[in-house]
Amino acid sequence: MRDPKRIEAFCDELCRIWKEVPDWRFTQLIENWQSYEGHSPFLFYKEDDETIQSINDYILKLTGMADEE
Repeated sequence: MRDPKRIEAFCDELCRIWKEVPDWRFTQLIENWQSYEGHSPFLFYKEDDETIQSINDYILKLTGMADEE
């Protein structure tokens, strides 16, 4: 069984990321990220840590903050 504590950590990180684009609705965030990922059918199989990292990478690239790292 997966650790249920991962859910809160995931949601906390998603909240932090989403605040980088506060004018977007949640579904905009997800749809835009999926476009970035290429609407891959394999998104279903991504682990939570891979998903949150991918969303974070997308937002960093979008906001130009990826260049600062």
